[in-house]
Parts: sequence; structure tokens; C-alpha cells
Amino acid sequence: MTNNYEESSSSSEIICLNCQSEEATLWCKKCDTSYCSECFELAHSQPIWKTHTAIPIDDKPVVLVSCHEHPDEKLKFWCNECSILACRDCVIVNHQGHTCTIINDIAQEKANELEDSFSKEQLSLNRAMKELADARATNENDSIENITRVFDTIRMLITDRENELKAHINAIEKQNNDLVENLQLQLENKQEELNKQSRYFERLFSTNSYMKLLQANPKMMNYLKTTTQELNKLKMPIQTEYRIKGIDYLQESVVKILQQLCIDDWKQAPLRSSAIVILSNAKWIQNGLTVAGGNGQGNQMNQLSNPRGLFVDVDQNIYIADQENHRIMEWKRNATTGRVVAGGNGPGKGARQLNNPYDVIIDKITDSFIISDYSNKRVVRWPRRNGASGETIITNICCIGLTIDDRGSLYVVDYGKHAVRRYRMDGTEEIVVAGGNGQGNGLDQLSDPWYVYVDRDHSVYVSDYSNHRVMKWEEGAKQGIIVAGVQSQGSGLTQLSYPYGVVVDQSGTVYVVDQGNNRIMAWKKGATEGSIVIGGNGKGGAPNQFSCPWGLSLDRHGNFYVIDKYNYRVQKFILNSNS
Repeated sequence: MTNNYEESSSSSEIICLNCQSEEATLWCKKCDTSYCSECFELAHSQPIWKTHTAIPIDDKPVVLVSCHEHPDEKLKFWCNECSILACRDCVIVNHQGHTCTIINDIAQEKANELEDSFSKEQLSLNRAMKELADARATNENDSIENITRVFDTIRMLITDRENELKAHINAIEKQNNDLVENLQLQLENKQEELNKQSRYFERLFSTNSYMKLLQANPKMMNYLKTTTQELNKLKMPIQTEYRIKGIDYLQESVVKILQQLCIDDWKQAPLRSSAIVILSNAKWIQNGLTVAGGNGQGNQMNQLSNPRGLFVDVDQNIYIADQENHRIMEWKRNATTGRVVAGGNGPGKGARQLNNPYDVIIDKITDSFIISDYSNKRVVRWPRRNGASGETIITNICCIGLTIDDRGSLYVVDYGKHAVRRYRMDGTEEIVVAGGNGQGNGLDQLSDPWYVYVDRDHSVYVSDYSNHRVMKWEEGAKQGIIVAGVQSQGSGLTQLSYPYGVVVDQSGTVYVVDQGNNRIMAWKKGATEGSIVIGGNGKGGAPNQFSCPWGLSLDRHGNFYVIDKYNYRVQKFILNSNS
């Protein structure tokens, strides 16, 4: 019986009675039929149907349908005991004694309940809105008063602090004025003293007496170095542009005189070369001496880890770029252990750190190390005396090999740009002196350059790694010449295999690390082939063998020092005194 009763429902639950597939959205009152929009238009397209109107299916009223047992009667009653719909006849016949309610009365009762509930909720909402408005007005007044009090307090604090700062600034300015006057007086005295010394130096130089210069050199050098240190101290108390520029001017004057006074440098060969003339028939004792490392790979003070470049000073102390330990090591002559002189604080880009250093040299003028900090793409200057940190002098350069000429200019191999660049020691006035024309094997090109050497004539020698050759670029030249190798990899006497360290003696003989062949080769000036001077005995760890030789240097006595990378050691090969 309940199946004969329909209630208004959402359109999603009713199907179009015409097409039996689409969802019904309209209900025609006259047809008493549910349609989708398309079927309604189609069914009512004739003029005769124009009087028919449709309403949304959701607005369709409750429909009382006929009783199944008594077709002439409508289902108007709800039996509360049986919970079913019934017509009047069914109530009399089947539901005697049951409580039945007229459906319209039920609907009206529910409507009344909803209306009453809505009225109560509306009243509660109005009351809450009024309370909220009252509270907001009260809070706004309180907030304005609180904010005003806070701002008044802050204003008073700022005024007090402003007065304190003004007084503090006035005190500092007075102190600085007194300090500047004192420093200015010191500078004037230092300038007068320096002028007197300069006149003395000029008179000494005018004698053209080499012996007098040699005798006076220690005294002059000591005076000028002391003056440089004193000028550095004058920079520390207060940084004023006028005073710093004045000190910098004096320091430049001192440096120029120091460069003139480096008499040892006049007679000493360029960096990493020998002070003596090496004869054309010179021989070196083939069994090398381990002078650094040789205790396996590690980070202890007697160990190295993939060392790269090295530098040997006049006292035969060795300085090593200990790449994978991110430090510079010093091995004094005849020492069995080294010490860290730069870095050693883990890989990083801080002022106290290095990250894969590849080469190191010493700048005598500033008494500091110059380091190619490869993975940080910078060149660092690090004080030799109690230097806890370094300063960056060149940035954004894929730096490898380094050297300095007799004018104090710094040369840096730019591995990434296949070039060698020359700088002033402060990192300014950059000039490309070799390569710089893209990667290639032309005479004006380089391909993965590694190390550089500069002779007295300021000619630049470069180990051109991937071209298996050594190139010489004379000062001002637009292209170089091949002075070792034939631009093809091999083990013949005319060939090289991935060259690294390179030095040149006073006669123009080029010595180069032939890494791929584990040997040191010599090319006399103008020669078309080289000769093996050290190694060439296969790869190994014996005293006469190498395992990937790398950096190369001569000391002032003509002895060779070679980085033996994968034996984690530095080997010294002594010049045979009988040759």
C-alpha cells in the first residue's frame, strides 16, 4: 500500500517519464508528468499545448494517489499502529480500533513545529548579535586606550635612548678626534723618517756598488719590513678613509723600495727554479728520498691525502697543498712530521677554511702564502706568521697553478676558461697572458691547463694537459709556441702523456712532469725531443718510481722535489755533484 504514495523529492531521484533516461527537471501541471528540459520542449511544440505550464521538479507538490484496494478513494490517512498509508474505506475495514491521523494534519503539525523552532533560533541569534556588538564597542574603547598607553611608553623609551646615544656618539667623536690627531702626528713622523731613508737608499743605489748593496741589504730589508708592520698597526684602531688612504700610500712606497732591495731575488732564479746554472749533461741520483709523507693516506701530521702542488723555500722547507685534507702543510728540512700552516678546519668557504687547495706559493713582500682554493673558486692570501685565517684576493676563478714574477705580479691558471691570467698582488688589473681563446689545440689556445712558470723575461710556460704539450708565451704575444711534446699522447721521447708541474732552468731547458708515463722529462731549448731525467721505471712505490707524479719544483741547489700523489709523499732527487 505504501508504494502508491509519492512525495516531492530532489530532481536527482526522478527520471524523465518520456525518454526514461535523462534526469527530470520539470513537471507539467496539466499533463501531470515529469520531463527533462529537452523532452518538455519536444512534447509541447504544437500550439495546442501552449496553455500547459511547467514548474521545477523540486517545487512539485505532495501528490495523494489512489488506494490500490479502493481505486475511488485517496490515501489520506496514516495508521500509527501499522505505520502505513490508508484510505477511508481501509480505515473502516482493516484498521478498526487503530489511531489514524489525516496526512494534512501531520504536515501542518510538522510545519508548526518548524516555525516555532525557527522563531526561537531567530530570537537567540538576535540576542547574541546584540551582545557581540556591545562587547565589540567596549573592546574597541579599551584597545584604543591600551594602544595609546603603549605608544606613550615606547615614545618615552625612544627619547631616553636617543639622548643616551647622542651622548655616547659625542664621546666617541671626541675620542676619535684625539686619536686621529695622534695618528696623524705618527704618520707625519713616519713619512719624514721614510723620506730620510729613501734619500739614503738613492745615494746607495747611485754608487752602483754591488758589494755595498749586499752589505747594506740586511739592514735596509729589516728597516722596511719593520716599517710595513708599523703601518699595518696604524690601520687597526680606527677606520677613517683619509687615514687609511694615507697609510696605503706609504705602504705602496715601502713595497716598491722592498722590491728594489730584494738583491737575493736579482741573482736568484724565478720561483721554483734553481739559483745555480744546471749544466746540459746534469744527472740526478735516481733513488729519491722521501722528505714529506710516505706514511700512507691519512690526515695525521706525518701523512698526506692526494697532495697536489708544492713550494720549496730558500731553507729547503717544503709547503704542500694537501688537497683532500683541505690544508697547507709545512715540512721543515729533515723533519719527520709536518704542521698545518693554513686551513685544516674541514672543507668550507669560511675565512679559516679551504676546500680542495691545488697549489701554494710564498709572497716574500707580504710574507704570506698565496693559495689556489680550487673548489671555492678563489685565490687566498694567508699570513705565514700565526695566520689563523686568510683573505680572498681573487674570486670567481677556477684556479689551479700559481706563480709570481720578479715584479711582484701574480699569475693564476684559470682551468675553467683555459687561460693564464696575470694580476697585481691585490687582485686588480687582470690581463690574460696565455690562452683565453676557448678550449682547443691551436697555438692561441689551451685545453685544461694546470701549472705555470714565468722566467726572467716574463715569458709564460704552461703545462697544456689535454693537448699533451708545454706551451711558451712570450710577454705580449698573441699565441704561443710548443716547447715540449708534439700534441699527441704517447710514451716516446717526443711525446708527453698528461703533463703537470713545469719548471725552466737558466739555460732554457724545460722540465715537466710526464704524469701518464710516471717520469720527469727534460727538453733542451729548441730540441725536438726530450730525455728522461727521473723515473720512467713503471708505476710503483719504489724510490725510483712514481704513482701519478704531480707538482714539481727545484730548490736553489738544483735538487728536484716531486709530488708523488698516490704514494702520498714528496720525493727529493739530489743533483749528482759529479755531473
